[in-house]
Amino acid sequence: MTTNTDAIVRPVVSKQFCSTSKTAFLVRKRPCAVNGGGFVVTDCGGNEVFRVEGCGLMVKHQAVLKDGEGKPILTLKRKVGVVEVFSFHKQWQGFVRDEIDGVEKPIFKVTASTLSCSEKNPIKVSLTNSSNHRKRLEYEIVGSFTERACGIYADSNFIVAEVKMNDAITDVMGSIKDIYSVVVQPGVDQAFVFGLVAVLDKLNGEDS
Repeated sequence: MTTNTDAIVRPVVSKQFCSTSKTAFLVRKRPCAVNGGGFVVTDCGGNEVFRVEGCGLMVKHQAVLKDGEGKPILTLKRKVGVVEVFSFHKQWQGFVRDEIDGVEKPIFKVTASTLSCSEKNPIKVSLTNSSNHRKRLEYEIVGSFTERACGIYADSNFIVAEVKMNDAITDVMGSIKDIYSVVVQPGVDQAFVFGLVAVLDKLNGEDS
């Protein structure tokens, strides 16, 4: 697998969330008592770039990704129903609100097995809004989010983002999973990446 995204990855949410350079972010989880838990994402300068709210026990099936100013970007919802209850898979969808008619439209779907995520059993991500993609890309999440060691791949070949333990925190205080790093490759939609991280956070919380 390679780290060269080679322009095959196009914006999923918006090109405004894409950077021309590789970018490292710090993620800090919040207590469930604060806006339903979730986490805050900061850049290398300590500036808040994204936040996720609605990850507490009272809102198990939904979360909202916002920008640093608190403006909603993505709504994340788990698909629930009788079929899903008895299924071996969990499904989440990411929605954006249309600026013209205000209707929420799905742009991606995450399908996770109830079995542990691994290279042989990755979490599948498919784009449901094909208008921005002449070629329908499929994504996979491989590794252990629980251990903060996983990667997001496009078409199984290009790694677009990595979740990993923060080296500085680990060196000083040992393994702390409430503070970790996410590294996003150039040209990759960062809002899309953190939408996926929010889903992983929900899956991890529910499984525990």
